[in-house]
Amino acid sequence: MTTAPAFAALRESYAEESAQIRRSFEETGDGRAALIQRTKLVDAIALRLWREIVSAEPDGPAKFSLIALGGFGRGLLFPHSDIDLLFLHDGNGSEEKYKDQIRCFSQELWDLRLRVSPLTRRLSECDKVDSDNVEFIMSLLDCRFLAGDRGLFGRLHDELLPRLVMREYQMLIERLAEVTRLRHGKYGNTVFQLEPNVKEGPGGLRDSNVVGWLGLISAMDKLHTWPDRELLLPEALRAPLNSALEFLLSLRCFLHYRHGRDDNTLTWEAQDEAASKKIGVLEREGASAAEWMRVYFRHARSVHRVATQLMEEIPAARSSLYKQFQSWRSRVSNADFSVVDGLVFLQQPAAVRDPELLLRLFHFLAHHGLKLSTSAERRIEQVLPSLAATPPQGAELWRHLREILNEPHAANALRAMHHLGLLTILLPELKAIDALVVRDFYHRFTVDEHSFLAIESLHLLWVASTDWEERFGELLSELEQPELLLLAMLLHDVGKGEQGEHVQASVAIADSALTRLDLEPGDRE
Repeated sequence: MTTAPAFAALRESYAEESAQIRRSFEETGDGRAALIQRTKLVDAIALRLWREIVSAEPDGPAKFSLIALGGFGRGLLFPHSDIDLLFLHDGNGSEEKYKDQIRCFSQELWDLRLRVSPLTRRLSECDKVDSDNVEFIMSLLDCRFLAGDRGLFGRLHDELLPRLVMREYQMLIERLAEVTRLRHGKYGNTVFQLEPNVKEGPGGLRDSNVVGWLGLISAMDKLHTWPDRELLLPEALRAPLNSALEFLLSLRCFLHYRHGRDDNTLTWEAQDEAASKKIGVLEREGASAAEWMRVYFRHARSVHRVATQLMEEIPAARSSLYKQFQSWRSRVSNADFSVVDGLVFLQQPAAVRDPELLLRLFHFLAHHGLKLSTSAERRIEQVLPSLAATPPQGAELWRHLREILNEPHAANALRAMHHLGLLTILLPELKAIDALVVRDFYHRFTVDEHSFLAIESLHLLWVASTDWEERFGELLSELEQPELLLLAMLLHDVGKGEQGEHVQASVAIADSALTRLDLEPGDRE
């Protein structure tokens, strides 16, 4: 046990250095630097206490190690995050031998008001996977040696973990994807919450971790060893993801300091302050809270998109029923599009330069409820600049949009078009409401996502499951041209991106769009 004067000095030193880290962050806004500095500070404290309480030997004691896990293991410790520690034993009775030292060591850290979350495990226990606690294995993948027997850590890191990943690959991928989808469901399966959780919400830091874990597990299964973490993803994905990660690190660091606790909710008040302080952005970006939130949504959308793509594309074991369903889906392939495991690939990638084929692709998605493969998305992104120069318009464009709007999965097809930047090329009126936050008590989502949800809700009425829904579904079935109502839903709030009263602005902007689509006068009315 540290003496009272020594402990008081340690507590004072910790407080002073923590305050300096915070001042530096407030001056520079560099979240990564603050997290690295905080990690080093806690490392130094842990090593000092280890020497005083557990072992004064440089690599001692034998067959007992102290290991950092999770965010602490990654070297990115947030101001009020848990400090995940693993006390690893060889299994030769050291658990009982060092039980009192572990308790004393942990108590000293708690007395410093550090949020320590300690675990004690034998090496053999780390070789077992609990399907209900896949998070523990993920935290082990981020393990980092702190003190004790380095050879024991090497057996965990260099031998046990690669072997475990290769043996349990399918289950790890499946369970990680399942846990992630359940978490997304708690947040409405959308990035576009008005007050998002920047850690747990879709597109948040947890999704960034999922991307890293999925890439790491896949690479370890192929290489049978630890890969270079910097090369887990294709180069085309690394730049936007790295940019998003830097933004999110700074933002969560700001929220921790602002709230004085591990609170990761980006409230309206926090948005105002983050925008005024230019958290995570350049001077020319985010002039207002609404513009700053657009930067946030752009980054969150990038992270969420890659996470969901990897969950779809990394092979996983399927149930027999799922395999039958996917087999049916594969039979919907045609001369233009092939379907593999629910993902659509282009039979002739160069053909996507044809605007008609491109629009038929999204009609295909809207009809069958499928998703684009990563390769198809990249090919579409490559042709968008030339399409933007001479976009389709008039009656021909309306014919394709009408077909998409009338299909049961229209909302998801429109979301895919929007995420790729295609929808705003076809309907530039939607640019003003892209990721637009409007603060009121009636909406939970951004204006564009609100419009997609309105279309989704209308389609659900056609497959009503309650008496209340059936009544409205019957009314919808009486419409001769339901696509006009669906188009109205898509455009009904476009005026919110303008100054002044949004209803009149929406009518005027929508009228411009309808004119460009060459709708008949009666249909426009």
